[in-house]
Amino acid sequence: MSQTEQLREQILSQNPTDQQRDAIFADELEFLLRASPGSGKTWTSCRRFIWRGANWHHKVGGLALLSFTNTAIREFHEATIKVGRRELLSNPNYVGTFDSFVERFIITPFGHLLNGSAKRPKLFLAPRPGDWNNKKLQGWTEVTGGKKRPVPAWEIIPFPDNGKVAFRASSRFGGKTLSFQWGNPVAEFFRLGYYSHAQRVYLACSILFARPHIADCLARRFPEIIVDEAQDTNIWLLILLNFLREKGTKVTLVGDPDQCIYEFSMADATSLPALKEKWDIPERPLSRSFRCNNAIADSVRHISGNESFEGCGESLNEHCSSFIVREVDNAFSGCISSFEAHLARAGISQGGSAILCRAHQQLEAIRGVVNYTALQGLTKEMALAAFHRDVRKDYKKAFQIIEHAIREMIDEPDFWDALDDDPEGEASTEFKLNLWKFTKSQDGLPSVGENGTVWIDQLKTNLAPLLKELGITSIPKLGQKIRRTGLDQQQLALPLFQLQTLFPHIRQETIHQVKGESIDAVLVLGSTKFFNSVVTAIEGGENTEERRLAYVAMTRARHALVVGLPASHFDNHAEKWISWGFRTI
Repeated sequence: MSQTEQLREQILSQNPTDQQRDAIFADELEFLLRASPGSGKTWTSCRRFIWRGANWHHKVGGLALLSFTNTAIREFHEATIKVGRRELLSNPNYVGTFDSFVERFIITPFGHLLNGSAKRPKLFLAPRPGDWNNKKLQGWTEVTGGKKRPVPAWEIIPFPDNGKVAFRASSRFGGKTLSFQWGNPVAEFFRLGYYSHAQRVYLACSILFARPHIADCLARRFPEIIVDEAQDTNIWLLILLNFLREKGTKVTLVGDPDQCIYEFSMADATSLPALKEKWDIPERPLSRSFRCNNAIADSVRHISGNESFEGCGESLNEHCSSFIVREVDNAFSGCISSFEAHLARAGISQGGSAILCRAHQQLEAIRGVVNYTALQGLTKEMALAAFHRDVRKDYKKAFQIIEHAIREMIDEPDFWDALDDDPEGEASTEFKLNLWKFTKSQDGLPSVGENGTVWIDQLKTNLAPLLKELGITSIPKLGQKIRRTGLDQQQLALPLFQLQTLFPHIRQETIHQVKGESIDAVLVLGSTKFFNSVVTAIEGGENTEERRLAYVAMTRARHALVVGLPASHFDNHAEKWISWGFRTI
Protein backbone atom coordinates (compact mmCIF):
# COMPACT_ATOMS: atom_id res chain seq x y z
CA MET A 1 0.00 0.00 0.00
CA SER A 2 1.38 3.41 -1.00
CA GLN A 3 1.85 6.25 1.51
CA THR A 4 -1.05 8.08 -0.09
CA GLU A 5 -3.35 5.08 0.33
CA GLN A 6 -2.16 4.61 3.92
CA LEU A 7 -2.96 8.25 4.73
CA ARG A 8 -6.42 7.91 3.18
CA GLU A 9 -7.12 4.80 5.27
CA GLN A 10 -5.82 6.55 8.38
CA ILE A 11 -8.21 9.48 7.86
CA LEU A 12 -11.14 7.19 7.02
CA SER A 13 -10.47 5.18 10.19
CA GLN A 14 -11.52 8.28 12.17
CA ASN A 15 -15.07 7.82 10.83
CA PRO A 16 -15.73 11.08 8.98
CA THR A 17 -19.25 11.66 7.70
CA ASP A 18 -19.86 11.39 3.97
CA GLN A 19 -19.87 15.19 3.74
CA GLN A 20 -16.57 15.46 5.62
CA ARG A 21 -14.98 12.73 3.49
CA ASP A 22 -16.05 14.43 0.27
CA ALA A 23 -14.59 17.77 1.42
CA ILE A 24 -11.29 16.26 2.59
CA PHE A 25 -10.60 14.32 -0.61
CA ALA A 26 -12.22 16.73 -3.10
CA ASP A 27 -10.39 17.09 -6.40
CA GLU A 28 -11.32 20.77 -6.66
CA LEU A 29 -8.66 23.15 -5.34
CA GLU A 30 -11.31 25.78 -4.61
CA PHE A 31 -14.74 25.51 -2.98
CA LEU A 32 -16.86 26.97 -0.21
CA LEU A 33 -17.33 24.47 2.62
CA ARG A 34 -20.46 25.78 4.35
CA ALA A 35 -20.28 24.30 7.83
CA SER A 36 -23.05 24.25 10.43
CA PRO A 37 -22.25 24.74 14.15
CA GLY A 38 -20.54 21.74 15.71
CA SER A 39 -20.17 19.98 12.36
CA GLY A 40 -16.43 19.38 12.70
CA LYS A 41 -15.39 22.31 10.52
CA THR A 42 -11.94 22.74 12.06
CA TRP A 43 -11.40 18.96 12.11
CA THR A 44 -12.29 18.78 8.42
CA SER A 45 -10.15 21.80 7.49
CA CYS A 46 -7.17 20.19 9.19
CA ARG A 47 -7.59 16.84 7.40
CA ARG A 48 -8.00 18.69 4.12
CA PHE A 49 -4.71 20.47 4.84
CA ILE A 50 -2.97 17.16 5.65
CA TRP A 51 -4.33 15.50 2.52
CA ARG A 52 -3.40 18.38 0.19
CA GLY A 53 0.01 18.82 1.82
CA ALA A 54 0.83 15.13 1.50
CA ASN A 55 -0.26 15.13 -2.17
CA TRP A 56 1.47 18.34 -3.18
CA HIS A 57 1.94 18.66 -6.93
CA HIS A 58 3.27 22.22 -7.23
CA LYS A 59 6.96 22.51 -8.13
CA VAL A 60 7.52 25.41 -5.74
CA GLY A 61 5.78 26.97 -2.76
CA GLY A 62 3.68 25.56 0.03
CA LEU A 63 0.20 25.31 1.46
CA ALA A 64 -1.14 27.87 3.95
CA LEU A 65 -3.84 27.02 6.49
CA LEU A 66 -5.16 30.18 8.15
CA SER A 67 -7.64 30.79 10.95
CA PHE A 68 -8.44 33.57 13.42
CA THR A 69 -7.72 32.04 16.83
CA ASN A 70 -4.69 30.44 18.43
CA THR A 71 -7.02 27.73 19.75
CA ALA A 72 -7.79 26.57 16.20
CA ILE A 73 -4.10 26.75 15.27
CA ARG A 74 -3.17 24.52 18.23
CA GLU A 75 -5.80 22.03 17.10
CA PHE A 76 -4.31 22.03 13.60
CA HIS A 77 -0.83 21.39 14.97
CA GLU A 78 -1.93 18.60 17.33
CA ALA A 79 -3.98 16.79 14.68
CA THR A 80 -1.19 16.96 12.09
CA ILE A 81 1.36 15.59 14.56
CA LYS A 82 -1.08 12.87 15.69
CA VAL A 83 -1.30 11.39 12.19
CA GLY A 84 2.48 11.39 11.95
CA ARG A 85 2.85 14.25 9.46
CA ARG A 86 4.72 16.80 11.59
CA GLU A 87 6.81 17.77 8.55
CA LEU A 88 3.76 19.41 6.97
CA LEU A 89 3.89 22.12 9.67
CA SER A 90 7.30 23.32 8.48
CA ASN A 91 8.43 25.34 5.48
CA PRO A 92 7.33 25.67 2.77
CA ASN A 93 3.89 25.26 4.40
CA TYR A 94 2.45 27.71 6.91
CA VAL A 95 -0.15 27.14 9.63
CA GLY A 96 -1.10 30.22 11.63
CA THR A 97 -3.49 33.07 12.24
CA PHE A 98 -4.35 35.54 9.51
CA ASP A 99 -2.71 38.30 11.55
CA SER A 100 0.57 36.43 11.87
CA PHE A 101 0.50 35.55 8.14
CA VAL A 102 0.05 39.19 7.15
CA GLU A 103 2.78 40.38 9.50
CA ARG A 104 5.31 37.67 8.63
CA PHE A 105 4.98 37.62 4.86
CA ILE A 106 3.91 41.18 3.99
CA ILE A 107 4.28 43.88 6.64
CA THR A 108 7.54 42.92 8.35
CA PRO A 109 9.61 42.32 5.19
CA PHE A 110 8.06 44.99 2.97
CA GLY A 111 6.18 47.54 5.10
CA HIS A 112 9.02 50.06 5.15
CA LEU A 113 8.88 50.30 1.35
CA LEU A 114 5.40 51.86 1.33
CA ASN A 115 6.43 55.29 2.57
CA GLY A 116 10.20 55.07 2.24
CA SER A 117 10.58 54.72 6.00
CA ALA A 118 13.88 53.65 7.49
CA LYS A 119 12.04 51.71 10.20
CA ARG A 120 10.10 48.52 9.66
CA PRO A 121 6.52 49.07 10.84
CA LYS A 122 5.36 47.50 14.07
CA LEU A 123 2.09 47.19 15.93
CA PHE A 124 1.31 50.28 17.99
CA LEU A 125 0.77 49.16 21.58
CA ALA A 126 -0.25 52.41 23.27
CA PRO A 127 0.15 56.17 22.82
CA ARG A 128 2.85 58.07 24.67
CA PRO A 129 1.95 61.55 26.01
CA GLY A 130 3.74 63.23 23.09
CA ASP A 131 1.74 61.25 20.53
CA TRP A 132 -1.46 62.98 21.58
CA ASN A 133 0.08 66.39 20.79
CA ASN A 134 1.39 65.49 17.33
CA LYS A 135 -0.84 67.50 14.96
CA LYS A 136 0.24 65.36 11.99
CA LEU A 137 -1.39 62.35 13.69
CA GLN A 138 -4.83 63.95 14.04
CA GLY A 139 -8.02 63.73 12.03
CA TRP A 140 -11.16 65.60 13.02
CA THR A 141 -14.74 64.57 13.63
CA GLU A 142 -17.80 66.72 14.22
CA VAL A 143 -19.49 66.65 17.59
CA THR A 144 -22.62 68.30 19.01
CA GLY A 145 -22.96 71.98 18.14
CA GLY A 146 -20.86 71.85 14.99
CA LYS A 147 -17.60 71.71 16.93
CA LYS A 148 -14.81 69.39 15.90
CA ARG A 149 -12.92 66.90 18.01
CA PRO A 150 -9.43 65.57 17.17
CA VAL A 151 -9.13 61.84 16.48
CA PRO A 152 -5.64 60.32 16.85
CA ALA A 153 -4.27 58.19 14.03
CA TRP A 154 -4.37 54.97 16.06
CA GLU A 155 -8.13 55.45 16.53
CA ILE A 156 -8.78 55.84 12.78
CA ILE A 157 -10.17 52.87 10.84
CA PRO A 158 -9.76 52.61 7.03
CA PHE A 159 -12.61 51.09 5.03
CA PRO A 160 -13.39 50.70 1.32
CA ASP A 161 -16.11 52.97 -0.04
CA ASN A 162 -17.18 52.67 -3.69
CA GLY A 163 -13.74 51.70 -4.89
CA LYS A 164 -11.91 54.25 -2.78
CA VAL A 165 -10.43 54.25 0.71
CA ALA A 166 -12.37 56.17 3.36
CA PHE A 167 -11.64 56.60 7.05
CA ARG A 168 -13.82 56.64 10.15
CA ALA A 169 -13.20 57.15 13.83
CA SER A 170 -13.27 54.18 16.19
CA SER A 171 -16.38 53.69 18.30
CA ARG A 172 -14.50 55.32 21.17
CA PHE A 173 -14.46 58.55 19.12
CA GLY A 174 -17.98 58.31 17.72
CA GLY A 175 -17.49 56.10 14.65
CA LYS A 176 -18.17 58.87 12.11
CA THR A 177 -16.50 59.15 8.71
CA LEU A 178 -13.55 61.56 8.77
CA SER A 179 -12.11 64.11 6.37
CA PHE A 180 -8.46 65.17 6.51
CA GLN A 181 -7.47 68.80 6.04
CA TRP A 182 -3.71 68.76 6.54
CA GLY A 183 -2.50 65.48 5.13
CA ASN A 184 -3.38 61.89 5.97
CA PRO A 185 -2.64 61.06 9.64
CA VAL A 186 -2.77 57.32 8.93
CA ALA A 187 -0.09 57.68 6.24
CA GLU A 188 2.01 59.72 8.70
CA PHE A 189 1.47 56.99 11.29
CA PHE A 190 2.80 54.41 8.81
CA ARG A 191 5.74 56.68 7.95
CA LEU A 192 6.71 56.78 11.61
CA GLY A 193 6.73 52.98 11.59
CA TYR A 194 3.44 52.12 13.31
CA TYR A 195 0.03 50.63 12.60
CA SER A 196 -2.97 49.66 14.74
CA HIS A 197 -4.89 46.36 14.84
CA ALA A 198 -7.65 47.88 12.69
CA GLN A 199 -5.09 49.14 10.15
CA ARG A 200 -3.02 45.95 9.88
CA VAL A 201 -4.59 44.33 6.81
CA TYR A 202 -5.26 47.69 5.13
CA LEU A 203 -1.52 48.32 5.37
CA ALA A 204 -0.82 44.88 3.87
CA CYS A 205 -3.24 45.56 0.99
CA SER A 206 -1.63 48.96 0.41
CA ILE A 207 1.78 47.30 0.16
CA LEU A 208 0.59 44.70 -2.36
CA PHE A 209 -1.25 47.22 -4.54
CA ALA A 210 1.69 49.62 -4.50
CA ARG A 211 4.14 46.81 -5.33
CA PRO A 212 2.22 44.19 -7.36
CA HIS A 213 5.35 42.12 -7.89
CA ILE A 214 5.27 41.32 -4.15
CA ALA A 215 1.77 39.86 -4.63
CA ASP A 216 3.11 37.82 -7.58
CA CYS A 217 5.87 36.41 -5.36
CA LEU A 218 3.44 35.67 -2.52
CA ALA A 219 1.08 33.83 -4.88
CA ARG A 220 3.99 31.66 -6.04
CA ARG A 221 5.03 31.16 -2.42
CA PHE A 222 1.50 29.93 -1.55
CA PRO A 223 -0.25 28.41 -4.58
CA GLU A 224 -3.02 27.16 -2.28
CA ILE A 225 -4.60 28.71 0.84
CA ILE A 226 -7.27 27.17 3.09
CA VAL A 227 -9.17 29.75 5.17
CA ASP A 228 -10.86 28.41 8.32
CA GLU A 229 -13.66 30.49 9.96
CA ALA A 230 -13.93 32.39 6.69
CA GLN A 231 -17.18 34.08 7.76
CA ASP A 232 -15.09 36.23 10.14
CA THR A 233 -12.92 37.52 7.31
CA ASN A 234 -13.23 41.31 7.23
CA ILE A 235 -13.41 43.34 4.05
CA TRP A 236 -9.66 44.04 3.85
CA LEU A 237 -8.82 40.34 4.19
CA LEU A 238 -11.27 39.58 1.39
CA ILE A 239 -9.60 42.19 -0.79
CA LEU A 240 -6.20 40.67 0.00
CA LEU A 241 -7.41 37.13 -0.79
CA ASN A 242 -9.05 38.29 -3.99
CA PHE A 243 -5.83 40.01 -5.11
CA LEU A 244 -3.72 36.91 -4.40
CA ARG A 245 -6.26 34.80 -6.25
CA GLU A 246 -5.96 37.10 -9.28
CA LYS A 247 -2.23 36.39 -9.12
CA GLY A 248 -2.83 32.63 -9.22
CA THR A 249 -3.45 31.40 -5.66
CA LYS A 250 -6.25 28.87 -5.23
CA VAL A 251 -8.41 29.62 -2.17
CA THR A 252 -10.70 27.24 -0.26
CA LEU A 253 -13.17 28.96 2.09
CA VAL A 254 -14.47 27.16 5.18
CA GLY A 255 -17.16 28.84 7.26
CA ASP A 256 -20.79 29.59 8.01
CA PRO A 257 -22.36 32.97 7.16
CA ASP A 258 -24.95 32.36 9.88
CA GLN A 259 -22.17 32.51 12.48
CA CYS A 260 -20.72 35.85 11.41
CA ILE A 261 -20.83 37.93 14.62
CA TYR A 262 -17.93 40.34 14.13
CA GLU A 263 -19.54 43.18 12.20
CA PHE A 264 -17.79 45.62 14.53
CA SER A 265 -14.49 44.54 12.92
CA MET A 266 -15.94 44.82 9.38
CA ALA A 267 -16.84 41.16 8.93
CA ASP A 268 -19.80 40.77 6.57
CA ALA A 269 -22.24 37.84 6.59
CA THR A 270 -22.86 38.30 2.85
CA SER A 271 -19.18 38.02 1.94
CA LEU A 272 -18.94 34.24 1.61
CA PRO A 273 -21.97 33.78 -0.69
CA ALA A 274 -20.85 36.84 -2.69
CA LEU A 275 -17.29 35.56 -3.03
CA LYS A 276 -18.57 32.15 -4.08
CA GLU A 277 -20.55 33.78 -6.88
CA LYS A 278 -17.73 36.11 -7.90
CA TRP A 279 -15.16 33.32 -8.05
CA ASP A 280 -17.67 30.85 -9.50
CA ILE A 281 -16.63 28.06 -7.12
CA PRO A 282 -18.78 25.13 -5.93
CA GLU A 283 -20.33 24.87 -2.47
CA ARG A 284 -20.07 21.81 -0.25
CA PRO A 285 -22.17 21.34 2.93
CA LEU A 286 -21.34 20.19 6.44
CA SER A 287 -24.81 20.08 7.95
CA ARG A 288 -24.72 17.48 10.73
CA SER A 289 -23.82 18.73 14.21
CA PHE A 290 -21.69 16.57 16.51
CA ARG A 291 -22.72 18.85 19.38
CA CYS A 292 -26.46 19.60 19.60
CA ASN A 293 -28.97 16.84 20.19
CA ASN A 294 -31.89 16.52 17.77
CA ALA A 295 -34.35 18.44 19.96
CA ILE A 296 -32.06 21.46 20.22
CA ALA A 297 -31.18 21.35 16.52
CA ASP A 298 -34.86 21.20 15.55
CA SER A 299 -35.61 24.34 17.59
CA VAL A 300 -32.53 26.34 16.73
CA ARG A 301 -32.95 25.63 13.01
CA HIS A 302 -35.72 28.25 13.05
CA ILE A 303 -33.41 30.84 14.63
CA SER A 304 -30.93 30.72 11.75
CA GLY A 305 -33.08 29.63 8.85
CA ASN A 306 -30.49 26.94 8.07
CA GLU A 307 -32.91 24.22 6.99
CA SER A 308 -30.14 21.61 6.57
CA PHE A 309 -28.93 21.86 10.19
CA GLU A 310 -29.41 18.52 11.94
CA GLY A 311 -28.58 17.12 15.39
CA CYS A 312 -26.33 14.30 16.47
CA GLY A 313 -28.90 12.03 18.12
CA GLU A 314 -31.72 11.69 20.59
CA SER A 315 -31.83 13.49 23.94
CA LEU A 316 -30.53 11.87 27.13
CA ASN A 317 -33.89 12.53 28.82
CA GLU A 318 -36.98 14.74 28.53
CA HIS A 319 -35.19 17.66 30.20
CA CYS A 320 -32.44 17.69 27.57
CA SER A 321 -34.17 19.91 25.04
CA SER A 322 -34.90 23.60 24.29
CA PHE A 323 -36.81 25.75 26.78
CA ILE A 324 -37.85 29.34 27.42
CA VAL A 325 -38.40 30.93 30.82
CA ARG A 326 -40.06 34.22 31.78
CA GLU A 327 -37.90 36.74 33.69
CA VAL A 328 -39.11 39.76 35.69
CA ASP A 329 -35.87 40.71 37.47
CA ASN A 330 -33.29 43.01 35.84
CA ALA A 331 -30.58 40.93 37.52
CA PHE A 332 -32.02 37.73 35.97
CA SER A 333 -32.31 36.01 39.35
CA GLY A 334 -35.48 34.15 38.40
CA CYS A 335 -34.29 32.47 35.24
CA ILE A 336 -30.89 31.69 36.77
CA SER A 337 -32.63 29.92 39.66
CA SER A 338 -34.84 28.08 37.13
CA PHE A 339 -31.74 27.12 35.15
CA GLU A 340 -30.05 25.77 38.27
CA ALA A 341 -33.10 23.64 39.08
CA HIS A 342 -33.37 22.47 35.49
CA LEU A 343 -29.73 21.30 35.51
CA ALA A 344 -30.52 19.11 38.50
CA ARG A 345 -33.56 17.58 36.75
CA ALA A 346 -31.56 16.96 33.57
CA GLY A 347 -28.63 15.43 35.47
CA ILE A 348 -26.15 18.02 34.15
CA SER A 349 -23.43 19.41 36.40
CA GLN A 350 -23.15 23.15 36.95
CA GLY A 351 -19.45 22.93 36.12
CA GLY A 352 -20.25 21.90 32.56
CA SER A 353 -22.80 24.68 32.05
CA ALA A 354 -22.67 28.35 31.14
CA ILE A 355 -24.74 31.53 31.22
CA LEU A 356 -24.23 33.41 27.95
CA CYS A 357 -25.03 37.12 27.79
CA ARG A 358 -25.70 39.24 24.73
CA ALA A 359 -23.70 42.13 26.15
CA HIS A 360 -21.47 43.10 29.05
CA GLN A 361 -24.40 44.90 30.71
CA GLN A 362 -26.14 41.58 31.36
CA LEU A 363 -22.85 39.97 32.37
CA GLU A 364 -22.17 42.66 34.95
CA ALA A 365 -25.76 42.47 36.21
CA ILE A 366 -25.38 38.80 37.14
CA ARG A 367 -21.82 39.11 38.46
CA GLY A 368 -22.34 42.13 40.67
CA VAL A 369 -22.59 45.91 40.81
CA VAL A 370 -19.98 48.04 39.05
CA ASN A 371 -19.20 51.37 40.72
CA TYR A 372 -16.06 52.42 38.83
CA THR A 373 -17.54 53.37 35.45
CA ALA A 374 -17.72 57.07 36.43
CA LEU A 375 -13.95 57.21 36.90
CA GLN A 376 -11.97 58.88 34.14
CA GLY A 377 -8.74 58.46 32.21
CA LEU A 378 -5.92 56.30 33.51
CA THR A 379 -7.67 55.67 36.83
CA LYS A 380 -10.59 54.04 35.04
CA GLU A 381 -8.21 51.93 32.92
CA MET A 382 -6.50 50.62 36.04
CA ALA A 383 -9.88 49.85 37.66
CA LEU A 384 -10.92 47.96 34.54
CA ALA A 385 -7.70 45.95 34.74
CA ALA A 386 -8.51 45.03 38.34
CA PHE A 387 -12.02 44.00 37.26
CA HIS A 388 -10.65 41.70 34.54
CA ARG A 389 -8.22 40.10 36.99
CA ASP A 390 -10.50 39.71 40.02
CA VAL A 391 -13.88 39.04 38.39
CA ARG A 392 -13.19 37.58 34.94
CA LYS A 393 -9.89 35.92 35.94
CA ASP A 394 -8.45 37.27 32.70
CA TYR A 395 -4.89 38.06 33.77
CA LYS A 396 -3.68 38.55 30.21
CA LYS A 397 -6.25 41.26 29.51
CA ALA A 398 -5.45 42.95 32.82
CA PHE A 399 -1.75 42.94 31.93
CA GLN A 400 -2.45 44.48 28.52
CA ILE A 401 -4.59 47.24 30.02
CA ILE A 402 -1.95 48.14 32.61
CA GLU A 403 0.84 48.21 30.02
CA HIS A 404 -1.32 50.46 27.83
CA ALA A 405 -1.97 52.80 30.78
CA ILE A 406 1.69 53.05 31.77
CA ARG A 407 2.80 53.76 28.21
CA GLU A 408 0.24 56.53 28.08
CA MET A 409 1.40 57.85 31.46
CA ILE A 410 5.18 57.95 30.87
CA ASP A 411 6.65 60.39 28.33
CA GLU A 412 9.99 58.70 27.61
CA PRO A 413 10.04 57.87 23.87
CA ASP A 414 13.64 56.57 23.93
CA PHE A 415 12.76 54.15 26.74
CA TRP A 416 9.78 52.71 24.86
CA ASP A 417 11.63 52.57 21.52
CA ALA A 418 14.47 50.60 23.14
CA LEU A 419 12.01 48.03 24.51
CA ASP A 420 10.01 47.76 21.30
CA ASP A 421 13.05 47.46 19.04
CA ASP A 422 14.22 44.38 20.98
CA PRO A 423 11.04 42.70 22.28
CA GLU A 424 12.88 39.47 23.18
CA GLY A 425 15.84 41.23 24.81
CA GLU A 426 16.81 41.19 28.47
CA ALA A 427 15.44 44.67 29.20
CA SER A 428 12.07 43.92 27.62
CA THR A 429 11.81 40.56 29.39
CA GLU A 430 12.56 42.16 32.78
CA PHE A 431 10.04 44.91 32.08
CA LYS A 432 7.28 42.39 31.32
CA LEU A 433 8.15 40.27 34.36
CA ASN A 434 7.92 43.23 36.75
CA LEU A 435 4.68 44.38 35.17
CA TRP A 436 3.26 40.85 35.40
CA LYS A 437 4.10 40.64 39.10
CA PHE A 438 2.31 43.95 39.69
CA THR A 439 -0.72 42.81 37.70
CA LYS A 440 -1.05 39.43 39.38
CA SER A 441 -0.73 40.53 43.00
CA GLN A 442 -3.21 42.60 44.97
CA ASP A 443 -0.16 44.03 46.72
CA GLY A 444 0.52 45.64 43.35
CA LEU A 445 -2.78 46.32 41.60
CA PRO A 446 -5.29 46.74 44.45
CA SER A 447 -8.36 44.53 44.66
CA VAL A 448 -11.42 45.78 42.81
CA GLY A 449 -13.32 44.94 45.99
CA GLU A 450 -11.71 47.86 47.89
CA ASN A 451 -13.76 51.02 48.33
CA GLY A 452 -12.96 53.91 46.00
CA THR A 453 -10.89 56.02 48.40
CA VAL A 454 -8.72 53.14 49.60
CA TRP A 455 -8.28 51.72 46.11
CA ILE A 456 -7.07 55.01 44.58
CA ASP A 457 -4.68 55.74 47.47
CA GLN A 458 -3.24 52.22 47.33
CA LEU A 459 -2.82 52.41 43.57
CA LYS A 460 -0.77 55.60 43.79
CA THR A 461 1.32 54.15 46.62
CA ASN A 462 2.04 50.92 44.72
CA LEU A 463 2.71 52.53 41.34
CA ALA A 464 5.71 54.59 42.44
CA PRO A 465 8.01 51.62 43.27
CA LEU A 466 6.76 49.75 40.19
CA LEU A 467 7.82 52.58 37.86
CA LYS A 468 11.28 52.57 39.46
CA GLU A 469 11.55 48.80 39.01
CA LEU A 470 10.59 49.18 35.35
CA GLY A 471 13.57 51.47 34.84
CA ILE A 472 11.63 54.68 34.28
CA THR A 473 13.66 57.71 35.30
CA SER A 474 11.16 60.53 34.86
CA ILE A 475 8.36 59.49 37.22
CA PRO A 476 5.36 61.85 36.96
CA LYS A 477 3.38 63.23 39.87
CA LEU A 478 0.98 60.35 40.39
CA GLY A 479 -1.57 62.60 42.08
CA GLN A 480 -2.06 64.31 38.72
CA LYS A 481 -2.37 61.02 36.82
CA ILE A 482 -4.43 58.89 39.23
CA ARG A 483 -7.38 60.95 40.41
CA ARG A 484 -10.79 60.53 42.00
CA THR A 485 -12.50 62.56 39.30
CA GLY A 486 -15.94 61.13 38.46
CA LEU A 487 -16.74 59.48 41.78
CA ASP A 488 -18.89 61.30 44.31
CA GLN A 489 -18.43 60.89 48.07
CA GLN A 490 -20.98 58.08 48.25
CA GLN A 491 -19.28 56.12 45.48
CA LEU A 492 -15.85 56.64 47.04
CA ALA A 493 -17.12 54.83 50.14
CA LEU A 494 -18.34 51.83 48.12
CA PRO A 495 -16.32 48.95 46.66
CA LEU A 496 -15.40 49.54 43.01
CA PHE A 497 -17.13 46.24 42.32
CA GLN A 498 -19.64 44.54 44.61
CA LEU A 499 -19.61 40.83 43.85
CA GLN A 500 -23.02 39.17 43.50
CA THR A 501 -23.10 36.00 45.62
CA LEU A 502 -26.76 35.03 45.20
CA PHE A 503 -26.29 33.04 42.02
CA PRO A 504 -24.82 29.59 41.45
CA HIS A 505 -21.20 29.15 40.48
CA ILE A 506 -21.87 28.58 36.81
CA ARG A 507 -19.57 29.92 34.14
CA GLN A 508 -20.67 33.33 32.86
CA GLU A 509 -19.52 34.79 29.52
CA THR A 510 -20.58 36.97 26.63
CA ILE A 511 -21.58 35.19 23.42
CA HIS A 512 -18.44 36.34 21.62
CA GLN A 513 -16.22 34.70 24.23
CA VAL A 514 -17.53 31.15 23.67
CA LYS A 515 -17.69 31.03 19.88
CA GLY A 516 -16.41 27.65 18.73
CA GLU A 517 -17.02 25.94 22.08
CA SER A 518 -19.28 23.05 23.09
CA ILE A 519 -21.05 23.35 26.47
CA ASP A 520 -23.31 20.77 28.16
CA ALA A 521 -26.07 23.23 29.08
CA VAL A 522 -26.55 26.88 28.16
CA LEU A 523 -28.72 29.70 29.50
CA VAL A 524 -28.95 32.59 27.02
CA LEU A 525 -29.69 36.06 28.42
CA GLY A 526 -30.43 39.32 26.65
CA SER A 527 -32.50 42.47 26.77
CA THR A 528 -36.06 42.88 25.50
CA LYS A 529 -34.66 44.90 22.60
CA PHE A 530 -32.29 42.08 21.66
CA PHE A 531 -34.92 39.34 21.62
CA ASN A 532 -37.45 41.61 19.86
CA SER A 533 -34.92 42.18 17.08
CA VAL A 534 -34.28 38.43 16.81
CA VAL A 535 -37.99 37.67 16.37
CA THR A 536 -38.42 40.54 13.89
CA ALA A 537 -35.49 39.26 11.81
CA ILE A 538 -36.84 35.69 11.80
CA GLU A 539 -40.32 36.80 10.74
CA GLY A 540 -38.90 39.09 8.05
CA GLY A 541 -36.38 36.56 6.77
CA GLU A 542 -33.50 38.95 7.49
CA ASN A 543 -30.00 37.74 8.37
CA THR A 544 -29.16 40.35 11.02
CA GLU A 545 -26.26 40.31 13.46
CA GLU A 546 -28.61 39.97 16.43
CA ARG A 547 -30.20 36.89 14.87
CA ARG A 548 -26.76 35.40 14.19
CA LEU A 549 -25.67 36.11 17.77
CA ALA A 550 -28.70 34.25 19.11
CA TYR A 551 -27.93 31.34 16.76
CA VAL A 552 -24.28 31.14 17.85
CA ALA A 553 -25.23 31.26 21.54
CA MET A 554 -27.90 28.56 21.27
CA THR A 555 -25.78 26.19 19.20
CA ARG A 556 -23.13 25.99 21.95
CA ALA A 557 -25.48 23.68 23.89
CA ARG A 558 -24.99 19.92 23.78
CA HIS A 559 -27.81 18.63 25.98
CA ALA A 560 -29.95 21.48 27.32
CA LEU A 561 -30.78 24.98 26.10
CA VAL A 562 -32.69 27.54 28.17
CA VAL A 563 -33.48 31.04 26.88
CA GLY A 564 -34.25 33.65 29.53
CA LEU A 565 -36.81 36.02 28.01
CA PRO A 566 -37.64 39.34 29.71
CA ALA A 567 -41.29 39.40 30.82
CA SER A 568 -42.36 42.05 28.28
CA HIS A 569 -40.95 40.01 25.40
CA PHE A 570 -42.21 36.70 26.77
CA ASP A 571 -45.76 38.01 27.13
CA ASN A 572 -45.84 39.18 23.49
CA HIS A 573 -43.90 36.43 21.76
CA ALA A 574 -43.90 33.22 23.82
CA GLU A 575 -46.26 31.47 21.38
CA LYS A 576 -43.82 32.04 18.54
CA TRP A 577 -40.98 30.44 20.48
CA ILE A 578 -43.23 27.50 21.33
CA SER A 579 -44.11 27.10 17.64
CA TRP A 580 -40.36 26.85 16.91
CA GLY A 581 -40.08 23.87 19.28
CA PHE A 582 -39.20 25.54 22.60
CA ARG A 583 -41.01 24.43 25.75
CA THR A 584 -41.74 26.58 28.79
CA ILE A 585 -40.27 26.08 32.24
